[in-house]
Amino acid sequence: MGPDPAPVIGDNWALRFLERHPEYFIKKQQTIDTNRKNAHKPNNILAWFKKYHAVCQEHNIQPADQYNFDETGFRIGIGRDQGIITCDPNRQGYLASSTNRELVSVCETISADGTILPPMIIFLEAIHQEAWYMATSIPDNYLIATSESGYNNDDLTIKWLEHFEQFSGERQVGAYRLLLLDGFGSHCTKQFIDYCDCHNIIVFCLPPHSSHLLQPLDVVVFQPYKHYHAEAVEAATRMGCGDFNKCEFLDQIHSIRQQTFKSTTVRSAFQANSLIPYNPGIVISKLREAVAPATIPLTQFSSTPEGIPLTIASLRTQGNELLNEAQDMTPEFQHRLKLVLQGGLALAQSGVLAIEHMENTRAAEQLRSARSRAQSRRQVQKGGVLDASEARQMVKSRVDTEVEQKKKELRKAENEQRRENRAKIQPFLDGIKARGKARHKAQVYKGKVSRLIVAGIRQQARLQKLI
Repeated sequence: MGPDPAPVIGDNWALRFLERHPEYFIKKQQTIDTNRKNAHKPNNILAWFKKYHAVCQEHNIQPADQYNFDETGFRIGIGRDQGIITCDPNRQGYLASSTNRELVSVCETISADGTILPPMIIFLEAIHQEAWYMATSIPDNYLIATSESGYNNDDLTIKWLEHFEQFSGERQVGAYRLLLLDGFGSHCTKQFIDYCDCHNIIVFCLPPHSSHLLQPLDVVVFQPYKHYHAEAVEAATRMGCGDFNKCEFLDQIHSIRQQTFKSTTVRSAFQANSLIPYNPGIVISKLREAVAPATIPLTQFSSTPEGIPLTIASLRTQGNELLNEAQDMTPEFQHRLKLVLQGGLALAQSGVLAIEHMENTRAAEQLRSARSRAQSRRQVQKGGVLDASEARQMVKSRVDTEVEQKKKELRKAENEQRRENRAKIQPFLDGIKARGKARHKAQVYKGKVSRLIVAGIRQQARLQKLI
C-alpha cells in the first residue's frame, strides 16, 4: 500500500488558526500600481533624501522658500456616499445627485512654512465665459485656464510658473527658492528650466512613481481636499441644486480650499514626508505601511438655558429629571412617561432639522437664483489663461464700452424722435404762424382805415369851418 494522502485543509482552517494564535491578525492589502510598488526601494529613497538635504544646505534654502506643486482633478458635480443615523433599519437612504461629470484640474502650491499660493484652475473648454467671473465669488488672484484636454500642458505650465514667480517672489526670504514637483514632461521643458534658472528657482524632481510617498500634497492634503469638495456637492444637492456646474464649483472652491489648506495641515504635510524637519528614517520605515484614513471631528451640542424646554438638549434634561421624580410611580406610568418623552424628543429633532433645512434651502436657492440671473454664455477670451481680476476688468471695460455705445444710440434715437415729432407738428405751427400773419395784416389794414376815417372827419371839419 502506498503512503497515506496528505490531509486536506478545510474552508475554515484559516479562521481556526487565527483563533489558536492571537498573535496574528488580518490586515487588508491595498492595491497599488506595479511601478509605484517597485519604487519602494529604501536605498533609492534615501539617496534622494540626501540629495535634497545637500541642495538645501548648499543654497541655504529656508522653509519659507521651499514649495511643493502638484495637480489634482475633480469631477465637478460628483460627491460621494454619506453615512446617516436613523432609528429605522429598513429605511433606504437615497440622495439625489448631480449628473455633471465634467473634469476640472486644479494646480496647487504650498510652502513648508504653511503658506498657500493662489491656485490655477483648468477647465475643459475653448473659451472663458463671463459668468465664471461675474456670477461667482472667486477671488481676484485665482488663475483660470482652458485647455482641450482639461489637463495641464507646456503652455499652461509656463503661465503657472509666471504666476508662481509673482506670488512667491513677494515673500522670498533667501536668494534661492526650491520647487518640489514630479517629473511630468511639461515640468522639464527647456523653456521651463530656463525661466527657473533666470529667477533663482531650483527645480527638484521626485523619483519616478514616488509621489504617493514623497509629495506633501499627495500624502496629506489632496485626500481632505476631495472630501470637502464632495461635502460641498452633497450640501448643494440637499439645498436643491440639481446641476453643480462650473459656476457652482467656482463659487464654492474658495470655501473648500479654506477648509482644506490650513497652515497646520500644510506644515504637517512636509513633516509627514520627513522633509521639514529632515528625518528620512520615518518615510523609509513606513514604505509598506498603509495610510490611515482622514477623520472628521464630530460636533458637540451646546448647553441650553433652563426653564421652558425650547431646545432638544433642555427637553432631554428636563425629561430625565421627570423620570427621576417619577421613581415612586407605578412601572406602567414610568413606561408611558418614557414613551412620551422619547416621542417628544423625536418630534423636536424632526422640527429642528426641518426648520434648519428650510432656512438653508431658501438661502441657497436665493444665491443660486442670483447666480442664474447673472450667468451669461458670453465669452471673455478664447483660450489662454486669465486671473480673475484681469477677467473682471475685461468684462467691466466691455460693459462700459457697451453702456457708452447704448447712450450714444439712445441720444441718437431721442434726436430722431424729436425731429419726427417736430415734423408732425410743423403743419400746425405753420398754420398758427400763417393765421398770426393774417391777423397782423388785418390789424394793420384796420389801423390804416381808422386813420383814413379820422383824417376824413378832420378834413370835413376844416371845410365846414371855412364855409
